[in-house]
Amino acid sequence: MHFKLLPILFIAISIFSCTPNESDAETKAAERAELLKDPEGVKQTKPDLFASVPFKQLPVVDTTNFDNFNGEHKLSKDLISKLHLKSLGADYETLHTRYRLALSTDIDLVVITVTSETEMKTYLVSHTKQDYKVIDKVLISYDEIAESMSRSEGRIGADEVVVTSYSDWGEEPSVELKKYRIEKSGKFIQK
Repeated sequence: MHFKLLPILFIAISIFSCTPNESDAETKAAERAELLKDPEGVKQTKPDLFASVPFKQLPVVDTTNFDNFNGEHKLSKDLISKLHLKSLGADYETLHTRYRLALSTDIDLVVITVTSETEMKTYLVSHTKQDYKVIDKVLISYDEIAESMSRSEGRIGADEVVVTSYSDWGEEPSVELKKYRIEKSGKFIQK
């Protein structure tokens, strides 16, 4: 009869020995808290400077213009410097992040709009994730309100950007189409 109770006893002992002890849980929690205070030996990650910029799903058609632009997400001079965006426009007060696109784990694709009183340019900018260096940029939409004679809009796909430009400057309106291939490196190569 004692032999029949022996397997039940072993099962009970193994169940109680596997349940975490309260002092063990407290010790592990204290160790984690200590690690967070001083993460010695742990690789520190840089903060994501684009964390507040929303993602959009592909394909995206960008028709940014004075009528549909709300002026949100204005970049500070400090952030413009950290993101190496001075090449987008001389007036640093007018850069706005719009949205992000997820194409690669190595690069960030961000849409940024530069505005002045009469012109609005929207760029697709590729950055390295490690140091936020600009890899390349392409103008995807344009609007001007001085004469309202030209505008552009862009369509961004998984591997291609197509920019359609409309102009009323000549005797007849004209349409120009530019296509760019998106390289895995973040470069935009005109086709």
